[in-house]
Amino acid sequence: MALTLLIVSMEEGGGTLSGQSVPLTLAIVLLSQGASFRAGAITLSIVPLLLMFLLIWLIAWLTKVLSGSPKAYVTGLLLWIAIMWVFTQNISVILQDPVWLVIVKTAIVFTIGFLCGALPQSPLMKRCVKFIRGNISDRLAVSLKLGFANTLLLLLGYLVIGLITVLVWVITNQSAMVRVFHMTNMQTGSRIMTTICTLAWLPNLCLWAISWLFGSGFKIGDLASFTLWNDHAAGLPAVPVFAIFPQAVSSDLLRICFISIPLLCGLLIGIIELFLPRCFAIGAGKPDEPVKIGKIIGQFLYPILSFFLTSALMALLMNILFGLSSGALGQYRLADVGVDSVASSRVVCMPSALGFSLAWLLSVVVVAMVFAMRLFFGYLRAQGKTNGNDAVDDEAETGDSVSESSISSVPSPESGSTPEDETEIP
Repeated sequence: MALTLLIVSMEEGGGTLSGQSVPLTLAIVLLSQGASFRAGAITLSIVPLLLMFLLIWLIAWLTKVLSGSPKAYVTGLLLWIAIMWVFTQNISVILQDPVWLVIVKTAIVFTIGFLCGALPQSPLMKRCVKFIRGNISDRLAVSLKLGFANTLLLLLGYLVIGLITVLVWVITNQSAMVRVFHMTNMQTGSRIMTTICTLAWLPNLCLWAISWLFGSGFKIGDLASFTLWNDHAAGLPAVPVFAIFPQAVSSDLLRICFISIPLLCGLLIGIIELFLPRCFAIGAGKPDEPVKIGKIIGQFLYPILSFFLTSALMALLMNILFGLSSGALGQYRLADVGVDSVASSRVVCMPSALGFSLAWLLSVVVVAMVFAMRLFFGYLRAQGKTNGNDAVDDEAETGDSVSESSISSVPSPESGSTPEDETEIP
């Protein structure tokens, strides 16, 4: 912050701004934990998610290195609350939240970081894992494990897709950002430093890009809205990052492809896990094995549990992330910037759940077809054996009749005549 203010004050002129570096740094630390503030006409409540994640990671790392005991948590939390309270008394901006709410938010962030560092190595977690392994079946444990793994995989995959989308926006609209820099007469050093500072909100932009790509979109207050179908914008402030926001997609085929991404992701992951031997290993068994209806039905129940767990966790996490990524940049026309968390979660989670459902139905159809083919070929074999037995019986009857006719044509010895005797002499 000090370097940014120094470069801006040197290049743009005016009084020195370095004296504001510490108060603004304290304000950004509080903002990264969800405490919004107001500075003049600017109201900033959009949480810089990158700083929040880094702060949680830092607390988790310190907890892992130092101590994860309950006493360490209590003393660390009290010290953290005291430091954050000191921050609230030494900032040059006006907090939008009451001090007690700021303290609660900072305590939640510290608790999350402490749990991330302490739980994986804690005796409580080890006892829980031991209890789970000893009291639930292996297949149920695999189902739960795959449910959590699918959630993490989808979440990271969608964030990567969002990052790629943001990079495409930057490459496509970099000329518009350069024009904004020229309009504001911003020099090279100020451009570089403000762009670096903007990276603190990069995860927010990735989440907005996910919402846009999958069909929901985002808005900049009452001034602009961006979806795959329209890109209305009028009277936006000269903020360089606003210049990278996308235009509407004109191709219907591209829109369909973009909206279908979560459906295809759920379908692909579901198919792989259903038939992979290390996962659910859905199958019809060997042909010579007796058919067990209970076993066949049971192997389809565990994937339902896993996919339901994934869908529920995805809905929860996406609602939280979309809610944190949005906020305000002003009090009136810019009071609502970002995405609608419910609508954005719906366009992400519902197609993903539908993809898992289609994969499950596909596995049912495949197994049913295997059993149908076995029954069909078994019927053909049975018919072939029946026809073969009938042919053997016919041959046996034919052989018996031929033998009887040949025996009847041979003269009996008692008649005393021979074939020569029966020949007429002309």
